[in-house]
Amino acid sequence: MEKGPLIPAALFLLALGTGILTMPSHDTLTYDGALYIDIARNLAQDPTSFTYQGIYMMYRPPLYPYTLSIAYHFVQDPPGQLTVARLISVIFFAFTAVLTYLLVVEMCGEGIKGVLASLFYTFNPLAFTMGTRELVHSEFTFFYTLAVYLLYTGRKKGDPLRIYLAFISAGAAILTRYTGLSILAVFLAYLWLSDHWEWVRKREYWIGALLLLLVLAPWLYLGELHYGGALRPFSVASKVVTLDKPVSLSDYLRLLLEDLGVLLPLLAVLGFLRIQKNEEGWLLISWLFMGLMGILTVVHKETRFVTFLSPVVAILAAEGVLLIRDGIASVLGKRTTGATAYKVLAVVLAILFLAPTAEKALALKETWDKFGNYESRVLSYASEEYPREKLLVSPRLYTMAGFYYPGAEVDMALDRQDVRGRIASGYYDLIILQEPANHLNIEESGNYVLVREFYGGKFKIYLRKEN
Repeated sequence: MEKGPLIPAALFLLALGTGILTMPSHDTLTYDGALYIDIARNLAQDPTSFTYQGIYMMYRPPLYPYTLSIAYHFVQDPPGQLTVARLISVIFFAFTAVLTYLLVVEMCGEGIKGVLASLFYTFNPLAFTMGTRELVHSEFTFFYTLAVYLLYTGRKKGDPLRIYLAFISAGAAILTRYTGLSILAVFLAYLWLSDHWEWVRKREYWIGALLLLLVLAPWLYLGELHYGGALRPFSVASKVVTLDKPVSLSDYLRLLLEDLGVLLPLLAVLGFLRIQKNEEGWLLISWLFMGLMGILTVVHKETRFVTFLSPVVAILAAEGVLLIRDGIASVLGKRTTGATAYKVLAVVLAILFLAPTAEKALALKETWDKFGNYESRVLSYASEEYPREKLLVSPRLYTMAGFYYPGAEVDMALDRQDVRGRIASGYYDLIILQEPANHLNIEESGNYVLVREFYGGKFKIYLRKEN
């Protein structure tokens, strides 16, 4: 198979096209995605204002909001900003599909295996679903994979510049998602398994480590300046995750199988049996296990957290397909499986395995497309019918309200004295509650009237009487 630019271009267009064609509608929005957009709007006005409602949100990783903020200089309307956020994810998703192909070709020189790996990445249910969301996972996966690719090819080609760029990309991965810190464990494991401690004597790795620190330095400085400590963004992020619902390892693996299906992990396990104890094998082992440990050690785990491992799972799945092909060929014998038949057999197997994987990807995406439907429709209606400047909303609507009401002051409906005092004085123009909700003293204050209910009373909109 040719290794020219045609194949990477075709794989890029396939991933990009499937992402654009399956883009979610505007009536679905995630809590985290809305927050990233809210922050990005402020960054477009002031590059140091990593805030929402005047509060620094530096426990969130910065690179994705900063990426969005570049486009938000030119796009100000909420629907357009949501579309931009998703397009950026799709573009990174497509670039990672190409990167997966290039890495496999560098590792073994087999174009057909590279195409298989790229396709298994593109139709990995988690990668495919996150590839069209207003979330960090596509950008994170790209920089994580790029760091691995550059380190491997830098060592293989004896190119210090690629090694330097690998550490810079690793820093970008960390700033895209704090679990990107696991890339350091991947690097260390890979270098130790391949070189034992010989790598320590080579200056390119020390220069790379310094470059990584330089990439992190501006964010560490902003943490010291605005967040009470250079490392506080990382520690607060850790506490936030710890406070969320704990998920056991067994439950997490069960949830992963529900989202990914059985076939893709099974092919990856078969592929793992095919890898050898060489430079390439140590790379895949370090990437998979060190990356996975970075997630499994977290108290609160969601299946989308392992999206960044989709490329290595795809590579192992491709190895699994070829292992099955080799097994069938050995049974049929050499006479019936020449070079052409060998390739045809691989293509047939790929189609057989990719079809159910793609079907699972579409099913997971349809599930995600329902997230935030009710909230989005209610807030979209409210923003059109009741444009106001001061809102009180249920905690689950906090970031989404900011998305639909750019520039408005938004408070959470918490049982606090200051909130009750503002309700009593008629401070808020509009109150939107999502049941079950704490109604506080809204009706007792006599300042607000219920103007609209949605979905059988699940959402309630109160308007200040003089409005």
